[in-house]
Amino acid sequence: MNHGVHRLILLVAGAGLTLGLATAADAGDTDKFCSGEARNIVLYLDVTTPYDRIDRDSLVDGVEKIYANLQDGDRFVIRTIEDEFPRSRRLIEACLPHCARQGFLKDLFSDCTEGVVIEEKRKLQRRLVEEIRRLADQSVELDHSEIIRTIAMSATEDYRPDQANTLFIFSDMIENSAYLPSRQFLGTGNNAILSNLARDRLVPDLRDTTVRIFGVGRKGDEPRDALEQAKIEKIADFWDAFFSLAGATMRLQPNLGFID
Repeated sequence: MNHGVHRLILLVAGAGLTLGLATAADAGDTDKFCSGEARNIVLYLDVTTPYDRIDRDSLVDGVEKIYANLQDGDRFVIRTIEDEFPRSRRLIEACLPHCARQGFLKDLFSDCTEGVVIEEKRKLQRRLVEEIRRLADQSVELDHSEIIRTIAMSATEDYRPDQANTLFIFSDMIENSAYLPSRQFLGTGNNAILSNLARDRLVPDLRDTTVRIFGVGRKGDEPRDALEQAKIEKIADFWDAFFSLAGATMRLQPNLGFID
């Protein structure tokens, strides 16, 4: 077992819990903890390329940091980037458990207790471990990677205009879809691509969203060597312009060394 995924398992195993598959009931258990005043955090995971040791370590580090920075009531979603945008799956949708303060007497008779919150947080940790482990074990090389339309189409579901939105994306960010093959993506000027996206209504409304991208800089096939600097700059410039057009601000980095 990869030591990165093993670290996530230890978060739960250390509490003396047994790992198990998430059930339909688990998926809805934390809805009651959602708060319209809390943040909306969405993590996209690109599953179109096999995860090697470097990828797994970077992914585990990123998920650990994202989870550790969640605050009471924050909505947390994990969604996949696949070879076709309709295949994108929402793996997790939950809000970080907490007991909302309702006043002394209501708090006294509330069924929300510290013990309930601790157990619900453990459930969420178990689900995170299971999903990350399963994705890492089942990752394979796919012919396409449809990033643009996945983000554009899912934004209507996962963007919350009345909350503070943050998107995390774990991907090499090389678009290679039937809509925009990688050779065209890398060889066409960014302004021309963006003009086509605007024409085809593929620029989502992400006003005031913070976008953090990690995992960029390596080729999407074997051997996974580092990309040429010119390609890295091309990718960075395109996505910076894309998210700027969507009303968001973007930061691109090899890994999530820190979250501010």
